[in-house]
Amino acid sequence: MLRMVGVDVRSARSVGVVSLTVGEGTRQRTDGLRFGARDSPLTARYALVSKRFAAFAWGVLVYSLAVIGWGYYLRVSESGDGCGTDWPLCEGSFVPVQASFPTWVEYLHRLSSGTVLLLVLGMAIWAVRALGRDHPVARAAAWSLVFTVTESMFGALLVVAGWVAGDFSAGRVLIRPFQVTNTFLLMAALGLTAWFASRGVQEWTTSPHQRGARMLRAGLLLIFLAATGSWAGLAGTAFPVESLSEGLGQYLGPEHLLIYLRTVHPIVAALTAVFIVRVGFEYRRQGASGTERRLALAMMSLVAAQLVLGSVTILLLHPVSLRLLHLIAADLLWLNVVFLWSCSREGRGARPGRTDSPPRGSVQIQPGAALP
Repeated sequence: MLRMVGVDVRSARSVGVVSLTVGEGTRQRTDGLRFGARDSPLTARYALVSKRFAAFAWGVLVYSLAVIGWGYYLRVSESGDGCGTDWPLCEGSFVPVQASFPTWVEYLHRLSSGTVLLLVLGMAIWAVRALGRDHPVARAAAWSLVFTVTESMFGALLVVAGWVAGDFSAGRVLIRPFQVTNTFLLMAALGLTAWFASRGVQEWTTSPHQRGARMLRAGLLLIFLAATGSWAGLAGTAFPVESLSEGLGQYLGPEHLLIYLRTVHPIVAALTAVFIVRVGFEYRRQGASGTERRLALAMMSLVAAQLVLGSVTILLLHPVSLRLLHLIAADLLWLNVVFLWSCSREGRGARPGRTDSPPRGSVQIQPGAALP
């Protein structure tokens, strides 16, 4: 019976060694835990596919971060209305002719965003077909696709409604925190897809340790901080000043609610920084893994850099270069927190290049189980 399904039981049955014959090669499972990297050509092929997918996922993440950074430049340069209120067309055509600089900024952002959608779609299909819908990598890739689509919907809504460039209407003020939250969730999903794939994550535990719970709170604080930062950035664009005294004078007779809303961001930033640094020191002092300790050090360094960048940006009256650097550093800090939080929930049965479950079409036999 076992021969009919391609299973060859050897004399090593007593120690729990079972060979599974699948297609072109034979895989050997020992101790019921993991497959060795040199067991068969089939195992080597699966290891190669795993490495290729991880490299592709990291590439998609890096490219997406570049597109998000270009979107930041589009906003701070007030080029969001470069294509008018046309979407997905630009000035009524697929390719703008004799376009101005803001038009090209907006048009290139649309093209690059469309490329992100195609890349994420391909990554999600690859992950589901290779690993199954219930695998953590496949789930993260699927959520990446969901948030990529919603990100495109937010962009279309802003363009069609005219909530771009120097507009500071109530609709734009209300929708900006939701758009920023979606962007952060998109980065988290893309980052976890690459992180899971490269670390060989097989499952997530349901009860993370105490530090993991604190990292979750740190992540929620960062999302709230980013939402308030969207108001501060919008206020800086809509109500520019030429001196600090002029900026302080805006609070005496505010032109808009945004003038007051922008004061929330530095307060939340200070409170968030204190909380994150405390958690980072806990990781450094207590029995965390080497990866967690390095991530904690990088997290605290990025928090310090953000405090300096934010302060200097305000003092220098919001120059474009510093605003962009501040936003990019915020993205890196967010991903750092996501990775550190993930470490508390990972169940890894194998290192990168290995797998803990046989491929489709194979038969899995646990050591010690009765054989028919």
